[in-house]
Amino acid sequence: MLWAVGAIGQIGLVLLVLSGACKGAPAPVAQPTPPAEVGPMTAAALMSDVERLCGDEFQGRGSYQVGTKRASDFVFAEFERLGYDVRRQRIRGRHAENIIAIKKGGDEAIVVSAHHDHLGIRGGQMYRGADDNASGLAVLLGIARSRATRNYKHTVLFISFGAEEDGLVGSGVYVRDPLWPLAKTRALINFDMVGRNFFEAGADQADAAAVVGLEFDDALPAVAQRAASDVGLHLISVPARLLELFSLHDRTDDWWFRRQGIGAIHFSTGLHDDYHQVSDTVEKIRPKQLARVAHTAAALLDSLANSRRKGDPTSSK
Repeated sequence: MLWAVGAIGQIGLVLLVLSGACKGAPAPVAQPTPPAEVGPMTAAALMSDVERLCGDEFQGRGSYQVGTKRASDFVFAEFERLGYDVRRQRIRGRHAENIIAIKKGGDEAIVVSAHHDHLGIRGGQMYRGADDNASGLAVLLGIARSRATRNYKHTVLFISFGAEEDGLVGSGVYVRDPLWPLAKTRALINFDMVGRNFFEAGADQADAAAVVGLEFDDALPAVAQRAASDVGLHLISVPARLLELFSLHDRTDDWWFRRQGIGAIHFSTGLHDDYHQVSDTVEKIRPKQLARVAHTAAALLDSLANSRRKGDPTSSK
Protein backbone atom coordinates (compact mmCIF):
# COMPACT_ATOMS: atom_id res chain seq x y z
CA MET A 1 0.00 0.00 0.00
CA LEU A 2 1.29 3.45 -0.94
CA TRP A 3 0.51 5.55 2.13
CA ALA A 4 2.38 8.70 3.00
CA VAL A 5 3.78 8.19 6.46
CA GLY A 6 2.51 11.61 7.53
CA ALA A 7 -1.00 10.46 6.71
CA ILE A 8 -1.12 8.02 9.62
CA GLY A 9 -2.42 10.55 12.09
CA GLN A 10 -4.77 12.17 9.59
CA ILE A 11 -6.58 9.10 8.37
CA GLY A 12 -6.55 7.55 11.83
CA LEU A 13 -8.28 10.59 13.24
CA VAL A 14 -10.88 10.49 10.48
CA LEU A 15 -11.61 6.81 11.03
CA LEU A 16 -11.71 7.18 14.78
CA VAL A 17 -14.20 10.01 14.53
CA LEU A 18 -16.36 7.99 12.18
CA SER A 19 -16.24 4.90 14.34
CA GLY A 20 -16.73 6.59 17.66
CA ALA A 21 -14.01 4.28 18.94
CA CYS A 22 -11.35 4.97 21.51
CA LYS A 23 -8.39 2.89 22.55
CA GLY A 24 -9.35 0.32 25.14
CA ALA A 25 -13.09 0.66 24.57
CA PRO A 26 -14.86 -2.47 23.29
CA ALA A 27 -16.45 -2.17 19.86
CA PRO A 28 -20.25 -2.49 19.80
CA VAL A 29 -20.36 -5.80 17.98
CA ALA A 30 -23.32 -8.18 18.17
CA GLN A 31 -22.51 -11.60 19.57
CA PRO A 32 -21.71 -13.65 16.46
CA THR A 33 -22.25 -17.23 15.53
CA PRO A 34 -18.72 -18.16 14.38
CA PRO A 35 -18.46 -19.73 10.92
CA ALA A 36 -17.67 -23.41 10.81
CA GLU A 37 -13.92 -23.94 11.00
CA VAL A 38 -13.69 -25.69 7.67
CA GLY A 39 -12.93 -24.57 4.14
CA PRO A 40 -10.59 -22.11 2.44
CA MET A 41 -11.56 -19.00 4.42
CA THR A 42 -10.68 -20.22 7.90
CA ALA A 43 -8.06 -18.33 9.86
CA ALA A 44 -5.68 -21.27 9.57
CA ALA A 45 -6.09 -21.61 5.80
CA LEU A 46 -5.59 -17.90 5.17
CA MET A 47 -2.63 -17.77 7.51
CA SER A 48 -1.02 -20.63 5.62
CA ASP A 49 -0.91 -18.46 2.50
CA VAL A 50 0.53 -15.50 4.41
CA GLU A 51 3.29 -17.70 5.79
CA ARG A 52 4.14 -19.09 2.38
CA LEU A 53 4.16 -15.69 0.66
CA CYS A 54 6.50 -14.35 3.34
CA GLY A 55 8.90 -17.26 3.03
CA ASP A 56 12.44 -17.04 1.72
CA GLU A 57 11.32 -18.48 -1.62
CA PHE A 58 9.57 -15.22 -2.51
CA GLN A 59 12.34 -12.90 -1.25
CA GLY A 60 9.94 -10.16 -0.19
CA ARG A 61 8.20 -10.05 -3.61
CA GLY A 62 9.96 -6.86 -4.73
CA SER A 63 8.04 -5.21 -7.56
CA TYR A 64 10.64 -5.98 -10.28
CA GLN A 65 12.63 -8.67 -8.50
CA VAL A 66 12.57 -12.40 -9.09
CA GLY A 67 10.53 -12.96 -5.93
CA THR A 68 7.53 -11.16 -7.38
CA LYS A 69 7.63 -13.45 -10.43
CA ARG A 70 7.60 -16.45 -8.11
CA ALA A 71 4.60 -14.96 -6.32
CA SER A 72 2.68 -14.34 -9.54
CA ASP A 73 3.52 -17.87 -10.73
CA PHE A 74 2.16 -19.22 -7.44
CA VAL A 75 -1.08 -17.26 -7.88
CA PHE A 76 -1.40 -18.34 -11.52
CA ALA A 77 -0.97 -22.01 -10.59
CA GLU A 78 -3.50 -21.75 -7.78
CA PHE A 79 -6.13 -20.08 -9.99
CA GLU A 80 -5.50 -22.68 -12.68
CA ARG A 81 -5.83 -25.52 -10.15
CA LEU A 82 -9.23 -24.12 -9.17
CA GLY A 83 -10.44 -24.35 -12.75
CA TYR A 84 -10.49 -20.67 -13.68
CA ASP A 85 -9.57 -19.30 -17.09
CA VAL A 86 -6.28 -17.62 -16.14
CA ARG A 87 -4.39 -14.90 -18.03
CA ARG A 88 -1.11 -13.06 -17.55
CA GLN A 89 -0.88 -9.35 -18.30
CA ARG A 90 2.64 -7.99 -18.70
CA ILE A 91 3.70 -4.84 -16.88
CA ARG A 92 6.63 -2.67 -17.87
CA GLY A 93 9.76 -3.73 -16.06
CA ARG A 94 11.33 -7.09 -15.42
CA HIS A 95 9.32 -9.84 -13.69
CA ALA A 96 6.19 -7.72 -13.14
CA GLU A 97 2.74 -8.89 -14.28
CA ASN A 98 -0.92 -9.01 -13.36
CA ILE A 99 -2.57 -12.40 -12.92
CA ILE A 100 -6.25 -12.52 -13.89
CA ALA A 101 -8.67 -15.38 -13.22
CA ILE A 102 -12.01 -15.32 -15.02
CA LYS A 103 -15.22 -16.88 -13.80
CA LYS A 104 -17.59 -16.36 -16.72
CA GLY A 105 -21.11 -15.25 -16.05
CA GLY A 106 -23.03 -12.46 -17.73
CA ASP A 107 -21.80 -9.48 -19.71
CA GLU A 108 -21.11 -7.35 -16.62
CA ALA A 109 -18.19 -8.07 -14.32
CA ILE A 110 -17.18 -7.74 -10.68
CA VAL A 111 -13.44 -7.45 -9.96
CA VAL A 112 -11.90 -8.78 -6.73
CA SER A 113 -8.28 -7.72 -6.28
CA ALA A 114 -5.14 -7.43 -4.18
CA HIS A 115 -1.52 -6.69 -5.05
CA HIS A 116 1.12 -9.38 -4.65
CA ASP A 117 4.29 -7.28 -4.69
CA HIS A 118 6.13 -5.65 -1.79
CA LEU A 119 9.61 -4.13 -1.33
CA GLY A 120 11.75 -7.24 -1.73
CA ILE A 121 15.46 -7.15 -0.97
CA ARG A 122 16.83 -3.71 -0.13
CA GLY A 123 20.17 -2.90 1.41
CA GLY A 124 20.78 -6.58 2.01
CA GLN A 125 17.59 -6.93 4.08
CA MET A 126 14.40 -8.78 3.18
CA TYR A 127 11.14 -6.86 3.52
CA ARG A 128 8.65 -9.71 3.80
CA GLY A 129 5.46 -7.62 3.70
CA ALA A 130 3.22 -9.85 5.80
CA ASP A 131 0.48 -7.26 6.14
CA ASP A 132 1.45 -5.32 3.01
CA ASN A 133 0.20 -7.24 1.20
CA ALA A 134 0.48 -10.98 1.82
CA SER A 135 -2.62 -10.50 4.01
CA GLY A 136 -4.70 -9.04 1.17
CA LEU A 137 -3.54 -11.64 -1.33
CA ALA A 138 -4.37 -14.44 1.12
CA VAL A 139 -7.90 -13.10 1.47
CA LEU A 140 -8.22 -12.84 -2.33
CA LEU A 141 -7.09 -16.44 -2.74
CA GLY A 142 -9.38 -17.66 0.04
CA ILE A 143 -12.42 -16.08 -1.61
CA ALA A 144 -11.39 -17.42 -5.04
CA ARG A 145 -11.15 -20.93 -3.60
CA SER A 146 -14.45 -20.68 -1.75
CA ARG A 147 -16.33 -19.41 -4.83
CA ALA A 148 -14.69 -21.61 -7.47
CA THR A 149 -17.77 -23.80 -8.02
CA ARG A 150 -20.43 -21.16 -7.39
CA ASN A 151 -22.48 -19.80 -10.28
CA TYR A 152 -23.11 -16.07 -10.54
CA LYS A 153 -25.29 -13.87 -12.72
CA HIS A 154 -22.29 -11.67 -13.55
CA THR A 155 -18.73 -12.50 -14.53
CA VAL A 156 -16.16 -12.35 -11.73
CA LEU A 157 -12.51 -11.45 -12.26
CA PHE A 158 -9.99 -12.22 -9.54
CA ILE A 159 -6.92 -10.04 -10.17
CA SER A 160 -3.56 -10.15 -8.42
CA PHE A 161 -1.88 -6.88 -9.36
CA GLY A 162 1.86 -6.41 -9.73
CA ALA A 163 4.03 -3.34 -9.16
CA GLU A 164 1.61 -1.60 -6.82
CA GLU A 165 4.48 -0.40 -4.66
CA ASP A 166 6.00 1.42 -7.64
CA GLY A 167 3.00 3.72 -8.04
CA LEU A 168 -0.04 1.51 -8.69
CA VAL A 169 1.55 0.43 -11.96
CA GLY A 170 -0.17 -2.94 -12.43
CA SER A 171 -3.69 -1.69 -11.84
CA GLY A 172 -2.98 1.28 -14.10
CA VAL A 173 -1.89 -1.08 -16.88
CA TYR A 174 -5.10 -3.06 -16.44
CA VAL A 175 -7.35 0.02 -16.56
CA ARG A 176 -5.66 1.20 -19.75
CA ASP A 177 -5.92 -2.26 -21.32
CA PRO A 178 -8.76 -4.06 -19.50
CA LEU A 179 -9.52 -7.71 -20.07
CA TRP A 180 -13.18 -6.88 -19.49
CA PRO A 181 -14.62 -3.58 -20.78
CA LEU A 182 -14.64 -0.95 -18.06
CA ALA A 183 -18.08 0.14 -19.21
CA LYS A 184 -19.25 -3.36 -18.32
CA THR A 185 -17.36 -3.52 -15.03
CA ARG A 186 -19.87 -3.05 -12.27
CA ALA A 187 -17.68 -2.89 -9.17
CA LEU A 188 -14.32 -3.71 -7.60
CA ILE A 189 -13.48 -5.11 -4.15
CA ASN A 190 -9.85 -4.54 -3.18
CA PHE A 191 -7.77 -5.75 -0.21
CA ASP A 192 -4.65 -4.00 1.01
CA MET A 193 -3.25 -4.50 4.53
CA VAL A 194 -6.06 -6.44 6.21
CA GLY A 195 -4.19 -8.55 8.75
CA ARG A 196 -3.61 -6.45 11.85
CA ASN A 197 -5.66 -4.90 14.63
CA PHE A 198 -7.56 -1.90 13.34
CA PHE A 199 -5.36 1.22 13.29
CA GLU A 200 -2.74 -0.01 15.71
CA ALA A 201 -1.21 3.47 15.90
CA GLY A 202 -4.42 4.73 17.51
CA ALA A 203 -7.52 2.68 18.25
CA ASP A 204 -5.77 -0.72 18.23
CA GLN A 205 -9.02 -2.67 18.07
CA ALA A 206 -8.80 -6.42 17.55
CA ASP A 207 -12.22 -6.91 15.99
CA ALA A 208 -12.54 -3.95 13.63
CA ALA A 209 -11.72 -3.04 10.03
CA ALA A 210 -12.42 -0.17 7.68
CA VAL A 211 -14.29 -0.45 4.41
CA VAL A 212 -14.18 2.44 1.96
CA GLY A 213 -16.62 3.14 -0.85
CA LEU A 214 -19.87 1.28 -0.16
CA GLU A 215 -21.97 4.33 -0.95
CA PHE A 216 -22.24 3.70 -4.70
CA ASP A 217 -24.94 1.04 -4.12
CA ASP A 218 -27.73 1.59 -1.60
CA ALA A 219 -28.00 -2.12 -0.80
CA LEU A 220 -24.35 -2.70 0.11
CA PRO A 221 -24.06 -1.10 3.59
CA ALA A 222 -26.73 -3.41 5.03
CA VAL A 223 -25.20 -6.46 3.32
CA ALA A 224 -21.77 -5.59 4.67
CA GLN A 225 -22.90 -4.85 8.21
CA ARG A 226 -24.95 -8.04 8.40
CA ALA A 227 -22.04 -10.16 7.16
CA ALA A 228 -19.60 -8.42 9.49
CA SER A 229 -21.88 -8.95 12.47
CA ASP A 230 -22.13 -12.65 11.67
CA VAL A 231 -18.37 -13.03 12.16
CA GLY A 232 -17.92 -10.52 14.98
CA LEU A 233 -16.35 -7.74 12.93
CA HIS A 234 -16.95 -4.09 13.80
CA LEU A 235 -17.03 -2.63 10.29
CA ILE A 236 -16.20 1.05 10.00
CA SER A 237 -17.64 2.43 6.77
CA VAL A 238 -15.79 5.38 5.25
CA PRO A 239 -17.11 7.28 2.20
CA ALA A 240 -14.53 7.52 -0.56
CA ARG A 241 -14.97 11.28 -0.83
CA LEU A 242 -13.66 11.67 2.71
CA LEU A 243 -10.28 10.26 1.68
CA GLU A 244 -10.09 12.90 -1.05
CA LEU A 245 -10.22 15.64 1.59
CA PHE A 246 -6.95 14.28 3.00
CA SER A 247 -5.44 13.48 -0.44
CA LEU A 248 -5.45 9.79 0.50
CA HIS A 249 -7.66 8.57 -2.33
CA ASP A 250 -4.85 7.48 -4.69
CA ARG A 251 -2.81 5.25 -2.38
CA THR A 252 -3.91 1.81 -3.54
CA ASP A 253 -5.17 0.01 -6.62
CA ASP A 254 -8.89 0.78 -6.31
CA TRP A 255 -8.12 4.42 -7.16
CA TRP A 256 -7.72 3.68 -10.87
CA PHE A 257 -11.18 2.11 -10.97
CA ARG A 258 -12.89 4.78 -8.90
CA ARG A 259 -11.60 7.55 -11.17
CA GLN A 260 -13.21 5.68 -14.10
CA GLY A 261 -16.58 5.91 -12.36
CA ILE A 262 -16.57 2.27 -11.24
CA GLY A 263 -17.86 1.51 -7.76
CA ALA A 264 -14.70 0.65 -5.81
CA ILE A 265 -14.67 -0.93 -2.34
CA HIS A 266 -11.50 -1.07 -0.29
CA PHE A 267 -10.88 -3.15 2.85
CA SER A 268 -8.05 -2.30 5.25
CA THR A 269 -7.17 -2.59 8.92
CA GLY A 270 -5.02 0.51 8.62
CA LEU A 271 -1.46 1.56 9.21
CA HIS A 272 0.99 0.57 11.94
CA ASP A 273 4.59 1.12 12.95
CA ASP A 274 5.75 -1.84 10.83
CA TYR A 275 4.53 -0.31 7.57
CA HIS A 276 7.31 -0.64 4.95
CA GLN A 277 9.71 -1.92 7.59
CA VAL A 278 11.55 -5.23 7.83
CA SER A 279 9.45 -5.78 10.96
CA ASP A 280 6.24 -6.37 8.92
CA THR A 281 6.44 -10.07 9.64
CA VAL A 282 4.19 -13.10 9.89
CA GLU A 283 3.99 -13.38 13.68
CA LYS A 284 2.30 -9.96 13.88
CA ILE A 285 -0.61 -11.00 11.65
CA ARG A 286 -3.95 -11.65 13.37
CA PRO A 287 -5.34 -14.81 11.71
CA LYS A 288 -8.92 -14.23 12.88
CA GLN A 289 -8.84 -10.77 11.36
CA LEU A 290 -8.10 -12.29 7.96
CA ALA A 291 -11.09 -14.62 8.30
CA ARG A 292 -13.43 -11.84 9.38
CA VAL A 293 -12.52 -9.68 6.41
CA ALA A 294 -12.71 -12.60 3.98
CA HIS A 295 -16.20 -13.66 5.08
CA THR A 296 -17.49 -10.08 5.02
CA ALA A 297 -16.07 -9.37 1.57
CA ALA A 298 -17.31 -12.69 0.17
CA ALA A 299 -20.85 -11.71 1.16
CA LEU A 300 -20.43 -8.43 -0.73
CA LEU A 301 -19.18 -10.33 -3.77
CA ASP A 302 -22.20 -12.67 -3.63
CA SER A 303 -24.54 -9.69 -3.49
CA LEU A 304 -22.87 -7.76 -6.31
CA ALA A 305 -22.35 -10.78 -8.58
CA ASN A 306 -26.02 -11.72 -8.39
CA SER A 307 -27.49 -8.21 -8.50
CA ARG A 308 -29.54 -6.81 -11.36
CA ARG A 309 -27.72 -5.45 -14.34
CA LYS A 310 -26.57 -1.85 -14.40
CA GLY A 311 -29.33 0.33 -15.86
CA ASP A 312 -32.16 -2.02 -14.90
CA PRO A 313 -34.99 0.29 -13.73
CA THR A 314 -35.67 -1.96 -10.74
CA SER A 315 -32.08 -1.89 -9.45
CA SER A 316 -31.01 0.33 -6.53
CA LYS A 317 -28.89 2.52 -8.77
